[in-house]
Amino acid sequence: MRYAVVCQSRSHADLLFQSLGVHAEELVFAVESQVLERYLRRQGCAVIRGRFRDRGLYRELLPADLLVITLKDRRRLRTVLEAARRDRGETPVLVLSLGRLEQLTISPTDYPWAHFVPAGARFAPVLSSDVRLARAKIQVRRLREIIADGKKILILLQDDPDPDGLACGLALRTLLGRTRKTMPMGSFGKVTRPENIEMCRVVDLDPLLITEQDLADYDRIVMLDTQPPHLRQQLPRVDAVIDHHPAQTSYEARFKDVRNAYGATATILVEYLRAEGFKVNERLGTALLYAIRTDTLLLDRPVTQADVEAFTWLFTRANSNWIRRIERPALPQRALSLFAEGLRKARIEEKVIFSHLGAVSREDVIPQLADFCLQVEGVEWSAVSGVFDGELIMSVRNVGFVQAAGTVIKAAYSELGAGGGHRSMGKAILPLANLPLGRDGQPSKKTYRFIEERFLGALRT
Repeated sequence: MRYAVVCQSRSHADLLFQSLGVHAEELVFAVESQVLERYLRRQGCAVIRGRFRDRGLYRELLPADLLVITLKDRRRLRTVLEAARRDRGETPVLVLSLGRLEQLTISPTDYPWAHFVPAGARFAPVLSSDVRLARAKIQVRRLREIIADGKKILILLQDDPDPDGLACGLALRTLLGRTRKTMPMGSFGKVTRPENIEMCRVVDLDPLLITEQDLADYDRIVMLDTQPPHLRQQLPRVDAVIDHHPAQTSYEARFKDVRNAYGATATILVEYLRAEGFKVNERLGTALLYAIRTDTLLLDRPVTQADVEAFTWLFTRANSNWIRRIERPALPQRALSLFAEGLRKARIEEKVIFSHLGAVSREDVIPQLADFCLQVEGVEWSAVSGVFDGELIMSVRNVGFVQAAGTVIKAAYSELGAGGGHRSMGKAILPLANLPLGRDGQPSKKTYRFIEERFLGALRT
């Protein structure tokens, strides 16, 4: 390959050395400055010195596999383009502009054979990324100061741990150099979804099932991917919270990093790891990538540039075969009959499809049916309930461009139990004792109509 470069400054030349990723002997420079000529020759580059307005300079420089024009003085750009016009032949021409294209003294449309790149605009996302990493360094330092001296630290996850929380627990343990013994993951509920159970098996995670009494055994408590008001139990204290759900104000913590705009909490932990220069192994990379995939629906939900950057950074560090194994867990045959019965009884009202499964032996079938029901034509919301372990569990999904699911759930059921979620998905946990039940102490048609009306009322208001 032979790259021809029209260049005015040493800094631009150095930048090209790094960005093009080519050997010095593949580059030939056209310069006007004798000082720049000597510098480039010391780097091992071929150099042609002359005036940029002389066509003879370009007859000597071209043809090449690529002609790059990068000028400190943008007023000279027309001179170079006009001089190179006749001798460029089929050589592709790349013009690097330090400012915005509209600031140029020429119109790019006058040179349709050249590709103009606003280098400053391309640099902005990189700088934005570095700004986030600089801030992440400060956050990591603060987090260490608050919790690192604890002999035994609990990573507390939501009541039914999901991939985002599980992956973040593994990432935080790696970041702080802790082990399962000195920094276990725990939850007040079991992992129930088949995909999440398979994730624990594939990447070797073992979250503990804990009680309120167990909290006294830990020097520090760190909550990941959730906040105290989202739990069924009251916490005596919490030392640190890292989350991406809407910020709650009814609790105190010495460290809070809550970023509602982020698509996944895993994105925050990726920034921590990158800021500290950690090498992410295949196990951690797989867990974090899968977390971002699931919480953002493969970046199909509203995300930030930080989420996209984290996803891209993790992609080559994860094991795609492991992710395929996690995403395709075995579905019990009993679930098929439950789905069939749930769909048979489903009803649609005000663009909401309701389905009530009654007692279920596995909680995970509720959100799975909610996902499926959202595909029904004309539906904007799906709300599927089931009774599990003495509670009515409702999974809510929406199409993404309507009200936030978490907000609607809280408005509908905050007086009856716990609940919340994201814009397009959420969950309510309602103790049966708080609901109007049938004579047998179980949910009846009256019960289901009661929760439907509460949901529709929250939607209307």
